[in-house]
Amino acid sequence: MKNIHATDGMSEDIIRSFVQLATLEMHMKTLLEKRVSELENGMLEETEIEQQIETITALETDLHAIADIRRGDMLYLYEMYGSVGDKEQWCSVKHLAIAMMTSFEAWQASKQDDYLLMTALKKNRYFIKALSTFLGVELTECAACFADILKINEEY
Repeated sequence: MKNIHATDGMSEDIIRSFVQLATLEMHMKTLLEKRVSELENGMLEETEIEQQIETITALETDLHAIADIRRGDMLYLYEMYGSVGDKEQWCSVKHLAIAMMTSFEAWQASKQDDYLLMTALKKNRYFIKALSTFLGVELTECAACFADILKINEEY
C-alpha cells in the first residue's frame, strides 16, 4: 500500500474522529435515557412536559445524525485501506473505542487513579488490535510509528 495518508495524520485523525463520535453517541444515549426517565416517572411540572418531548425528539434526531457520520468515517477509513481487512471487526472496533474513551474519562474524573489509567491503556491496546484487523494493516499506538510502518510498503 502506498503511504499517501498516514504521514499527514489523515488516518489518525479519522480514527480519532470516529472514536469521539462513538463516545458522543453514548453520552447522547445517556442524556436521552435521563430525559425519557424524567418524563415517564412524573418528575416534571405540567408546564415542562411539552418542552421535554421536544428535547427528546431533538436528541433522537441528533443521535441518528451523529451515528451516521461515525459510520461514514469508519467506512471511509476501511475503504481507504483497500477494504482488505476484516469488516466483521466493525462492532468490536466501535465498542472498544467507546470503552477506551470512557475509561480514559473515568481516569480524568479521578484524582489520577493509576488503576483507571492502566485500564484505559489496556483497553486502548485491544482497540488498536481490533482496528488493525479491521483495516488489514499493522497499527501501533504511536502515530509516527504507524506512518513509518506504512512507508515500508510505499512504492518508490
